[in-house]
Amino acid sequence: MKALIVTCHLPTDNKTDKHGWFKRLELFIDALKDIAEIHILYYLSEGEENFTLEKTAQIETNLSSKFNKKVSLSLCPYVVRGNLVGKLIDLILNSYDQQRLFSSRNSLESRVLKEKLEIIEPDIIFFSRLLSIVPALGTKYNFPAIFFDIDDVSHTDYYKRIWKYKLRYLGNFWEHIKSAPLFFFQTLHKQLLLSRAVGISDLTFVCSEIDRKYISEKFNGSQVQTVPNAVTIPTEKSSLPNNSNLLYLGNYDQSPNNVIGANFLIENIWPLIYQQQPEARLIIAGKSPENIRTYSDNIPGVEFTGFVPDINALYDQTRVVCCPILSGGGTRLKIIEAAAYGKAIVSTSVGAEGLEIIDGKEYMLRDQPEDFAQACLELFKNDFLCEQLGNQARAAAIKHYDRNCIINLIQKDFQQS
Repeated sequence: MKALIVTCHLPTDNKTDKHGWFKRLELFIDALKDIAEIHILYYLSEGEENFTLEKTAQIETNLSSKFNKKVSLSLCPYVVRGNLVGKLIDLILNSYDQQRLFSSRNSLESRVLKEKLEIIEPDIIFFSRLLSIVPALGTKYNFPAIFFDIDDVSHTDYYKRIWKYKLRYLGNFWEHIKSAPLFFFQTLHKQLLLSRAVGISDLTFVCSEIDRKYISEKFNGSQVQTVPNAVTIPTEKSSLPNNSNLLYLGNYDQSPNNVIGANFLIENIWPLIYQQQPEARLIIAGKSPENIRTYSDNIPGVEFTGFVPDINALYDQTRVVCCPILSGGGTRLKIIEAAAYGKAIVSTSVGAEGLEIIDGKEYMLRDQPEDFAQACLELFKNDFLCEQLGNQARAAAIKHYDRNCIINLIQKDFQQS
């Protein structure tokens, strides 16, 4: 069997590309490599067009080594075309045509996609995330079986939440008010693209039951399968250190949601913790922390580590893991990973959305800064509660998010195509 994987987010650096997008894609590649020949079409974003043949060959070699499977890689520049306002005017007037609203069949991305399909003749085509499938939406072509993974489904109530949090905590009130109309139309446009993408797909993958029910109901019972985000379960639970270290782990170069969460934690939650426990330490770990608003402010007790290669050591020195996420779709891999290590977790409701974990049993859900801070302070002094939450969280991760089990689930879906 031959599989063509189409993506706009490819891990090209095995050492530092640890974002949830990449890990999600790697999960599907690992599932496919045992049952299919792997071909990848990588749509390059703006600024990446200068990839040389030598660099492309090196990435291909790195991917083949990473997955222990020969990988064939093709590159294509990706240009987001069309005027959003014009498309939306068409939409409002109900006089738009499919080609204008979605994508041009004459675009470079669409032509390259068609060429690869004709050359490779794959048995299945797998689109990773919404942007990657857009060039296929306006293309008239006899596609093979289409599998589409949308890991960041956005719901109506999510947009209500993001605006509530942003207006209250995260910036200039009037700036958010002025950008509200554009934000609304972007949301509407994304929903239209999603409806078309689901419509042409034989099977759509999502990462939670919430997303599955949403798409099934909204898009007329389309074929949707839940494939949770997953982690390799550590052989042993991480130790509980005798300290007051709080960890927030994320990637801050490609995810505004992580940056927003870090700003909320540092500016609104951390002062309440530090005031009562000045020996506490907040570890902000992950790539590109300079994008965080307070990075250069030398806030007492806050340490920016950048990318951390030894994740085991990081968790061993951490007492509490927090997930102060205020925006975004899908599910948070950072919570699943922390649970697998058996750490006590404090999260906002958006951070824990869609996960099979229970508030008060496997983690602590706190949305308000004061409540979030108090939960962390309680865990700093209560060893029993830390151990109890950590043990239950690890059990939930083993039950629902074991990577080997999820790979087996994905393979069954592909083999039934």
